[in-house]
Amino acid sequence: MHRDDHAAFFLLMILLASPVRAGEGPLLTRSEAVGQLFRLNPPLQNPELLPAGRIDFAASRTYANLWARDKRYVVDGEIVDDQARFAIGLGANLQAAFGFSSRRFVQADTDQIAISFHDLFRIGQDGRLQTGKHHTRFVIPDYNLQYNRDNLDRTFSEQATFDLSYAFLTAARHGWDLTATVLAAYEMASFSPYSAGSVDRGLILSALYPSSIFRYFANLRQLFFDKRKDVRVGTRSENRGFALGLIYPLPETQELIFQFMNNQPVFRDLGQLSRNSYEWQLGYRYRFEAVTLEAAVIENIFWLYNSPDWGFSLGLHAPVN
Repeated sequence: MHRDDHAAFFLLMILLASPVRAGEGPLLTRSEAVGQLFRLNPPLQNPELLPAGRIDFAASRTYANLWARDKRYVVDGEIVDDQARFAIGLGANLQAAFGFSSRRFVQADTDQIAISFHDLFRIGQDGRLQTGKHHTRFVIPDYNLQYNRDNLDRTFSEQATFDLSYAFLTAARHGWDLTATVLAAYEMASFSPYSAGSVDRGLILSALYPSSIFRYFANLRQLFFDKRKDVRVGTRSENRGFALGLIYPLPETQELIFQFMNNQPVFRDLGQLSRNSYEWQLGYRYRFEAVTLEAAVIENIFWLYNSPDWGFSLGLHAPVN
């Protein structure tokens, strides 16, 4: 998705909007860790499935600032991550969903924000002050991988996804939701370091438990990467991760959402980029007439550990019918 498509992307979201209930579950965000950028990396799944015949639309845009360096690589840049998703209630505790996602490097000029944040909390800059601001560099010499300013706005990951969910338990009958989801992603970007046409698969177990104050949710995932295609970057064949979160209701139709994500690395033998990522996200959700809007900030927990320096996300949810 390029600049000319941005207005159309958000116009589509608005045109599809109609009255919606509050409480869409987790934020429509996913890991922005460096090692998760190029392969299947699904957003957190909502354990509450749609009733039969209902169709919902959701979309989000996330900006993330990335910084990491080692003798084996340099990562310095900003990305935009777009997601759109249609979910369809099938009845008999089943739900299908079709999605599209796109990731690319952009020039958002957020380096000074990251530097100021580190100064405020007396966090080391790890060489940021010794290099120019607003660069775009993703260089792994061992794999002959290099992105730079010439590659701005070129999509390096563009995936079509399909998932099918089944609810083993529902809040209406059992007091909490427990859902299993199988999913697959087809890579379409010719500029991806992995061959276009690869098909990654996954399984996600999700749960949601409502208490008197909070609603607690969790995701446990297992991903399998397509190894039939030749790749330029050393990658593990599987990836595991989990997420925990809670939703706190505010007056009227507002909510606060906190979620923590921990994921295994995708890259092999690349120092910090081969460590688990630890990310937290804090979001605010508000129902405004026809749409439910959400905004979130993203931060890492352990500095540099294969995690985004910082980021923010905007999204919405709306039923189609």
